[in-house]
Amino acid sequence: MRIKLIALDLDGTALRSNNTLSPEVAAAIERAADRGVEIIAASGRPYGSMPKEVLGLRGVNYVISSNGAAIHDVTGRRLHETPMKESEVVRLLDLTAPFDLIWEAFLDGATYTDNRYLRDPLSYGCTPAYVGYVRNSRGGLDDMRAYIYENRKKLDSVEYVCPEREKRERVRAILENELLETYITSSSSHFVEFMHKSATKSNAMRWICRYLDIPLTQTAACGNADNDADMISCAGLRAAVANASESCRSAADLILPSNDNDGVAALLDQI
Repeated sequence: MRIKLIALDLDGTALRSNNTLSPEVAAAIERAADRGVEIIAASGRPYGSMPKEVLGLRGVNYVISSNGAAIHDVTGRRLHETPMKESEVVRLLDLTAPFDLIWEAFLDGATYTDNRYLRDPLSYGCTPAYVGYVRNSRGGLDDMRAYIYENRKKLDSVEYVCPEREKRERVRAILENELLETYITSSSSHFVEFMHKSATKSNAMRWICRYLDIPLTQTAACGNADNDADMISCAGLRAAVANASESCRSAADLILPSNDNDGVAALLDQI
């Protein structure tokens, strides 16, 4: 089977735990591109937060952002979008009104977050390596719920940040039972993320394959988190790094070295 396209998650997969791209992975991506493989960056991040070191790599021509809610080419041109359903956003706000949560919103490639998180990311589960990223990639607001309501018709996605597991899962269970038009997933242990029900990485990958006329049987996908499992499942070659979540590993046929041990480079070199 000749692989013509590979979709790579970034955080925890192509990027190391210190939020950097290793020279080995960068070189492997460009080697694959030189052999004609399309490289897709597929992330929960909005386009405006994509690492420049990734976008600058030869062969990275398309970006899946906000977990599949938007697709861009590498110049930033938005090719496809699936915004959240307005009624679901309103219902989401109503159901979570009793809970004090840290909210983030993704809109037009940018991210806005609660000023409490911006001031002290570590208190809300952020790792030290990502503190700079959080502060440099987000605008801060005091009333995120009001901002989400004001932009309810055009949101790519929203998420809440909650390091308290019992509270995080209790709120998630309520929302999963009530929001039938919303896709709910997680890219990290302390995040719960919300998009339109069709805004998944797998659907975005299918859209790009149709756009480029590449059959899914000639694709590969690799990730590490729950929000990558559907994308991995739909690929011809399904891979996960060793540090992946249980659902992500279950979707994969091939388990690679971890993100800190250049697992993506091993996959690309095998291809």
